[in-house]
Amino acid sequence: MIIGEETEQIEFKLTTGEKKEAMDSICAILNKHCKGTLYFGVKDDGYISGQQVSDSTRKDISRWIYESIYPRITPSIEVLSYEEKKIIKVSFYGHNRPYSSNGNYLIRIGTENKKMTTEELIRLIKHDDYSSNWENEASNKCVDDIDDNTLLDFYNSSIECGRFNLNEYNKIKILNSLDLLIGDEPKNAAWALFGKESKIGLKLATYTTDNKVTFTDLKLVNGNIYNLVNVALDYVLNRINWRVEIGSKTRKQIPEIPERALREVIVNAFAHADYESTPEIEIGIHPGKIEIYNPGTFPDDLTPFDFIERNLSSFRRNKLILDILFRSKHVEKQGTGFQRVNELCNEYGAGWTYRKEAYGFFFEFIRTNVQLNVHIKETLTDLEQIVFNIIRDNEKITKSEIAIRINKSEKSVQRIIASLIDKKLVQRVGSNKTGYWEVLK
Repeated sequence: MIIGEETEQIEFKLTTGEKKEAMDSICAILNKHCKGTLYFGVKDDGYISGQQVSDSTRKDISRWIYESIYPRITPSIEVLSYEEKKIIKVSFYGHNRPYSSNGNYLIRIGTENKKMTTEELIRLIKHDDYSSNWENEASNKCVDDIDDNTLLDFYNSSIECGRFNLNEYNKIKILNSLDLLIGDEPKNAAWALFGKESKIGLKLATYTTDNKVTFTDLKLVNGNIYNLVNVALDYVLNRINWRVEIGSKTRKQIPEIPERALREVIVNAFAHADYESTPEIEIGIHPGKIEIYNPGTFPDDLTPFDFIERNLSSFRRNKLILDILFRSKHVEKQGTGFQRVNELCNEYGAGWTYRKEAYGFFFEFIRTNVQLNVHIKETLTDLEQIVFNIIRDNEKITKSEIAIRINKSEKSVQRIIASLIDKKLVQRVGSNKTGYWEVLK
């Protein structure tokens, strides 16, 4: 069986015995494209020969990458089976260019890895940027391909919230004012945001468990970003739990997860997606979590906690798209997304977690009013259940990170974890610095 052919972003290796060459290829691809895929167990012509896989194989590959590639990256390593033959798929990404492999700086040229010259290295350092040029390129569409109803809705919304100033609706003037035209041709950002037949993908699913095994509802929707943001938010709000608070004169419905936080994360998924490929934003409703997948890489050496604690400015892949969503009040304030989401979740007593993968970023809102199982429900307090869910979804999370998420002190977190350990629900494996949590139930 033939799996495909080598390209500038895909590399084949016969066995893991070619680990040095494999590390060089990862480095070269990162420096050229910022992401790629490497397969062990595949010949140069794409023919699957198979690869022996032991219990330690994935750990060995992860260790080789950690020791060889600098700056550090976080790869995804999978074992796949084809016609009873196993191969290993290594997906990787990184925007902290330039990368080195065992001290050597390489660049991908066709299917070969070439050592970079000093001039190439300097040029790469000067011009590397997390942002994308895609949104500012011409779309090969015309103004008539921009949907008037969607653009009019944007106009009314942005005028109402005071973030746009134009006396009357005029399609050309609006697009020009938003810097969405190149001459008379809409930019990719215009087409993605307001196009009549835009093909931005949105996958909506409701699952019976916290794993993606069995679903009760599945929808695949295509459209423009502006409309899909509302479709995604409505899907979640119609499937989560609400409680009613009755005051002296009013009856107020409150969702289990703050609507403003949900909107913020959904908008960020669209605003930071990598549109140079064919992206598909995903929303997953699970019994214990709401999962939102953004098909765009997260800064390698940062986590959401860095943006919360250090007050860092946002890394904006699609600056133009984000600016326009801000004008329509899809985003309340630019550059403070994680801080605002964390504050809103703390107000509601809602937990959250995240994970970075090779081709995307997952943000998860933890649902606290669900039964994990009868035994756990009977023995856990609300805070213990929140912390249990957080640890279950992120085995490498630290106590200080948990404290930020639940808006409690580290001493309080320590007491909660001690209780979970006493109840034999979790245990610590390894040291506090390099170890991880193991969920026992």
